Amino acid sequence: MTYWSLLGIDPTADESVIKKAYASQLQVYHPEEDPEGYQRLREAYEWAKKRAKALQAEATSCGMDEDEWHCDTYDIDDPDDEISVLQSSWQAADSESSPLKRHPAQVFFEQMEELYDDFPRRIDPEQWKILMASDYMWDMDHQRERLSGLLRFLEKHRHFPRKVWDILNQSFYLLEQKEDLFELYDEEEIAFIIGQIQGTAELGYACFEERQLNFDIEHYLTLRQDAQTLLMEDNPVAARDDLAEAYDLFQHDPDLQLLQAKCYLRLGQHSEAKLCLQQVLKLKPDEHEARLLLAHFLYKEQHYDEAIGECKLLEEQGVLNQDVMSIYGNSAIELGRIEQAWKKYSETEPIWQKFYHFQYNLMLLRMRNRHLFNQEHNPRHAEYKKRVRKSQMWSYGMLMFRLSWLYLFLFLLVYFIFGLPPVFLIVLPIILCRSAWKTLRTARMFIT
Repeated sequence: MTYWSLLGIDPTADESVIKKAYASQLQVYHPEEDPEGYQRLREAYEWAKKRAKALQAEATSCGMDEDEWHCDTYDIDDPDDEISVLQSSWQAADSESSPLKRHPAQVFFEQMEELYDDFPRRIDPEQWKILMASDYMWDMDHQRERLSGLLRFLEKHRHFPRKVWDILNQSFYLLEQKEDLFELYDEEEIAFIIGQIQGTAELGYACFEERQLNFDIEHYLTLRQDAQTLLMEDNPVAARDDLAEAYDLFQHDPDLQLLQAKCYLRLGQHSEAKLCLQQVLKLKPDEHEARLLLAHFLYKEQHYDEAIGECKLLEEQGVLNQDVMSIYGNSAIELGRIEQAWKKYSETEPIWQKFYHFQYNLMLLRMRNRHLFNQEHNPRHAEYKKRVRKSQMWSYGMLMFRLSWLYLFLFLLVYFIFGLPPVFLIVLPIILCRSAWKTLRTARMFIT
């Protein structure tokens, strides 16, 4: 289906016909009832207006008839046949002497190849926006052909910044149809593409900007990506070799240094990991993950003042989460600054009410232990103590009831059936006192 057929008209340069067709099709693709259909219709309308102006120019310069404006279409039922159809059409195009008759897919993906090979342009999102605005991208007849071509392209060309991945996703709707992609194509390859788009395995490219890259950048990026994959698969020994080779090529990449630090931590080489983390922060001071790892490392090494300093820097950079707070609080506790820990807790408490973090809550339990610390600085101690007492009273009351209800029931049953004199009511306080004594012994056991 082309945009013209979506509008329900033949190719035309008359904008009034396009506007009438658009208004008519709005009754079919209502914005509220069919938002996706409306979006496609809107794209078709905008494209048709743009194309109409081009058709007018072509008709004027070449004297073309309207019958020549129709585009060729492909009717491919089997997605596996798309490759052969595309290749045959390209071969046919190569046999023609005029470059104007080359298949648009061949032209488009050759332009992608040229853009990818020029590394400074490759990492520039604006260059990809220009390419994705070409007429070939707006032709609905080539939608499946474009997708297959892109996936074949990405098999060998997979190193892009996150912003470029976003542009590819917006142009080819990869996330929207990821379930279909997993069924039709290699799952591992699709998982990699989805991970890059979502940023779950993002690696930076800013360190390469405005630098003379006198080494094989593609090989370097492959080594870096492979090392990250190996670390995710918990294979630090193999990752170490790739990281070492990559480091010999280029030493100014903070992401590579961070990967090395993680690798050293898993191998138990803590001093090397610390040096790598410090190098990361020299190259990129706002690298939050590296600073958090360094703060955790300093806490483990009992450098509590330095760990608190790293946590404060993270807070200044706008990173304040429960990982940071647990390191900050535990370091303050180790230094005997319980008042400082409670003050920071009071300032940040509303942030964490909806989340549960094991280390953070373990720190709070430690701070609330009145046998370890005086609770005078605990802003919630009075409320907490009142709540605990209420809970204890309820628990001990229920315990006393469970210990005495059967005896009370049997006594009252005998008392009313046999009509015992009131003097026998003295048994009731005896039963209750016995249950109270057992309850007190239980409470004392729990307290001690």
